[in-house]
Amino acid sequence: MAAADMAVWRRQNSDTVTVELTLTDGSRLKGSLLLSRDKTLREFFNMGEAFVDFDCKRDGPTVIAKTSIRAIRQDDLKSKGDQAKIDALAERKAELEKTDPYKILGVPTNIDSDGLHKAYISRARTYHPDRLGDIAVPSEVLDYLNAMCRRINAAYEEIDAALEASRPKK
Repeated sequence: MAAADMAVWRRQNSDTVTVELTLTDGSRLKGSLLLSRDKTLREFFNMGEAFVDFDCKRDGPTVIAKTSIRAIRQDDLKSKGDQAKIDALAERKAELEKTDPYKILGVPTNIDSDGLHKAYISRARTYHPDRLGDIAVPSEVLDYLNAMCRRINAAYEEIDAALEASRPKK
């Protein structure tokens, strides 16, 4: 495999991790590096390679000797607004854990079978993760959508079973 092909493969199979490096001279550098998806930051720095490809925010792409790094800290670059949205999604997900099926589907308790089916289809289309297609979506959003789909399906099955049991037997 050519070097250019290896670089492309590495970018496709790695995640960019934002870090702050403290060098042996006491200086600090903020930037990012490519971390293989199957490795932790600790494993990455304990590998046998002597140098790290580092994309420094101040100086641009840089190659740094591992021996010149005293400490590394992974930065959490989520803004307070982003964190608030993530927390709100987590709260909503937790709320769904204890919500009754009628509330999940947004239907009255005296719903008929046809109305139930229409409400189910509407909610399922709204919250299905596949509707976002190839858009890069944060994992928190996908977790929320997957949780909603599970809740919608469970709510539909529960209400449908109750409606079936309440119908007169022939």
